Amino acid sequence: MAKVILFLVAASVIVAVAWLLAGIPGQVVASIGSFTIETSTPVAILAVAVLVVAILVLLGLLRGLWNIPRIGVTWRRRHRAEAGERAVTRVLVALAAGEQGPARKEARQARKLLGESPQTLLLTAEAGRLAGREDEAEEAFRALTNQAGASFLGFRGLLRQAVDRKDWTEALMLARQAEAAHPGTAWLRQQRAELALQTGNWAEALELTGPDPNRPTYYVAAADAEPDPARALAFAKQAWKQAPDFVPGVLAYATRLRAAGSEKRAQACVLEAWKRSPHPDLAAFALAPLTDPLARAQAAKRLAATNAANPESRILLARTALDAGLTGEARHQLEAAQADGVRQRRLSSILAELEEQERGDTEAGRLAQREALRQAAAADPDPHWQCTSCHAGVAAWQPKCPTCGKAGTIQWQSDRRPSGWQCTSCHAGVAAWQPKCPTCGKAGTIQWQSDRRPSGLSVVAA
Repeated sequence: MAKVILFLVAASVIVAVAWLLAGIPGQVVASIGSFTIETSTPVAILAVAVLVVAILVLLGLLRGLWNIPRIGVTWRRRHRAEAGERAVTRVLVALAAGEQGPARKEARQARKLLGESPQTLLLTAEAGRLAGREDEAEEAFRALTNQAGASFLGFRGLLRQAVDRKDWTEALMLARQAEAAHPGTAWLRQQRAELALQTGNWAEALELTGPDPNRPTYYVAAADAEPDPARALAFAKQAWKQAPDFVPGVLAYATRLRAAGSEKRAQACVLEAWKRSPHPDLAAFALAPLTDPLARAQAAKRLAATNAANPESRILLARTALDAGLTGEARHQLEAAQADGVRQRRLSSILAELEEQERGDTEAGRLAQREALRQAAAADPDPHWQCTSCHAGVAAWQPKCPTCGKAGTIQWQSDRRPSGWQCTSCHAGVAAWQPKCPTCGKAGTIQWQSDRRPSGLSVVAA
């Protein structure tokens, strides 16, 4: 209805204008050379209007012809952009699907159509990484570092490559460049902390890491790596304060106190740690200044008195008593430990020495020694330092596992776990074999595990 009304209004206006023009009186005479044109005023006005319209149309045609090349370029550019966007979409789909060949092909096509844009360079690099073509990925990442506003993406990709190939020197340099390109990022801070741990820059790792249960480990490592005794003592003290029962931290602090001449404070720290968590290394430190066997036995009694029922205390007393020739006390402590359920190999080894010392080279002594060695062969494993990540054993505590390279994973393992079905991935125990671990969900990881490892002892029958 509105269109009809608008049409009627427009028609009325046109009729009114035509009627007004027709009512204009007069003649218009135009002479051009020998030609004379004479017409009425309304016709002349109409002719001028038609001429103006014709001129405008002609100018429009000329302008269109002039713009044909530019229009063609614009059309081609828009067509390439649309084709490039479609190629980018196909790259993303191929990357998500893990299709190596199509991802590289479409990435090259997108780069050809859209040029060296940050998006195409990043997709080219990721497609190269997916296909295992690290050289292609590196070339794209390096080109990306020259892109204004997107250089951080290039440095991040190069940093990932350096970390994957464990080129820590290159990784540190790239981390500094990435920090300069985009400072203050949480990801980069975490990455720099990991690099500091891998390269043994423990002081920097402490600065970059926030709340972390492994900070006492980092403090001990920083103290060991610090050449300045005062700073080393400060690092060790922080390790001791944060974890008073962390044996490496206690020993790091006590060792530096002893070196500084504060033997009483060092012994007090070890004594307090023995109350919380007895450990053979603590006993070795406490008894190190003493060389007389009887004096060592007396010092061991004072130390063990703070936690007398602990197996470490009984084993320490048995060892020092045996070294001092106090065979009765040694046997008493061994029997008390066995009565408490301790079945460790070192107990049987001390018992074998005791039998040899008490009975000498007699038939009864030899039989008793053989029995003790048989017990040692079937005994529980001794406590030991072990990585909680890769489960590799180490002779002494270290801040970083020498096998898997992870920091803060070396712990004192003393609990004997019974044989049984266990997941080799998350180490959760299950009552019966299952095709998939109910805890971590991985398939094929349930295996029969036993902590009874060979003792290395051989028993020779008479």
